[in-house]
Amino acid sequence: MILVVGATGQLGGRVVQRLVEGGHDVCGLVRPTTDATALVEQGVQEARGDLCDAASLAPALDGVDTVVTTAAANNAAVDTIGNRNLIQAAQKAGVERFVYVSAAGIGEEMARSGPLMAGKWETEMLLRSTALRYVIVRPDMFQEAWLVPPLFDAGAGTAMVAGRGQTPHRYVAVDDVAALCAYHATASDPPRVAEFGGPEELTQMEVVAAFEAATGTRFTVRHIPTLLITLAHPVLTRVRPDMALGMGLQLFFDRHASTWDDTPLRDVGIDGRPATEFIAATAAAVA
Repeated sequence: MILVVGATGQLGGRVVQRLVEGGHDVCGLVRPTTDATALVEQGVQEARGDLCDAASLAPALDGVDTVVTTAAANNAAVDTIGNRNLIQAAQKAGVERFVYVSAAGIGEEMARSGPLMAGKWETEMLLRSTALRYVIVRPDMFQEAWLVPPLFDAGAGTAMVAGRGQTPHRYVAVDDVAALCAYHATASDPPRVAEFGGPEELTQMEVVAAFEAATGTRFTVRHIPTLLITLAHPVLTRVRPDMALGMGLQLFFDRHASTWDDTPLRDVGIDGRPATEFIAATAAAVA
């Protein structure tokens, strides 16, 4: 039995679909107030529980061999304490494998961008201290989150770029991340860490050029100075943590190019979607 935490989310839902299609027994951890109808219709068992309620996790983990967690909330209650509760409960339940979705480039500097990344970094360190057979999945920026409005708006012909926009990254498709999570949840000998991105390496300005080519429109580009992001980040952290996280990550990604590629995808037979393919589809939908 594979328990998916975050099963009703964008990434978790795709992991569930992949596992079900592979013929695996899947259970989704669902909070007491969440509608699980869509999961049940796929043949997925439901386990009611909450990461913030440690006592609720033991029944959910009964009979579970593998945990895959994609849950994220950008608050310490879930991203740090909740993950700690889940790991401790998994250890007590005798879970054999623990697949955790972190982020490419994670470390102390990225952790300062907000509670979500701080939680990921702390969770990684906790996992490494346990005897669990863990797999840490570290994807680069999601195409569906970083190549869409308000950063890149194909309909309005506008883009907001952090700094000069000349630092290359490998935007990756959510479906490809889900496929890798599902694969490592069931593979006979998975790696401890899989850090990867999509098949193309693009700077933000190359993304703008790709949108312009796909839409036939000259984009208006607004460059946000890194100094402004640096000054605004601590203020926004208190009043708009979601916006602060985005700005903090933009600042980090502007300073740090990707040092990974799509090898972890290709090695297991996943043909990753290029970012330009996503951009072309987005432009076509707008048209």
